[in-house]
Amino acid sequence: MAPRSNMLAITGAISFVLFSVVVVLGWVVPVDRFVTSTLDPLAGPLFVYVTELGSVKVLIGLSFIGMLYFLWRGDRFEAFRLPIVVITTLLVTQGLKLIYGIDRPSIDAALDATTYSFPSGHASGSLALYGLLAVLVYRRNETVAGLILLVTLTLAVSFSRVILNVHYFSDVIGGWLVALVIVAGSEMVRRKQI
Repeated sequence: MAPRSNMLAITGAISFVLFSVVVVLGWVVPVDRFVTSTLDPLAGPLFVYVTELGSVKVLIGLSFIGMLYFLWRGDRFEAFRLPIVVITTLLVTQGLKLIYGIDRPSIDAALDATTYSFPSGHASGSLALYGLLAVLVYRRNETVAGLILLVTLTLAVSFSRVILNVHYFSDVIGGWLVALVIVAGSEMVRRKQI
């Protein structure tokens, strides 16, 4: 399994670099427009609430609740990995936003959409938290319903940003790639601990 997480981290990092070139050159604009127009009919107040599940305060709060849960279960590694992965992902995403400096489709402080667009912090943060929890649920052969819920949360939060017109679809893909690299990197560390 260790080589799989190594390969995932390397592939994710290379994919992010290549994808960011495509984004900077503007080659992804037609796809962004198509996805935005396809999702536009879904716009409504429901997604204002859904998007909050990917806000910094909710992600960090839930990661610390998860930390307490894993400490209670006696799993110190997972207890500390969860908030470290989430916080690292959010910080890396913010740094990348400053590097790329791509403007959003629209600015909306009420939707936590005031910084640059690429990559999406809600997409990266939700994949970091809910995605990592999905990996843990899958590994422990827990309920399929839990796995489906976590994957659905990741997708719903990520696409809510496009539906609310504060991110492009390419921002979501970029955010997912950032989180993928960090989660896979944490799996590499986990494998060394075992």
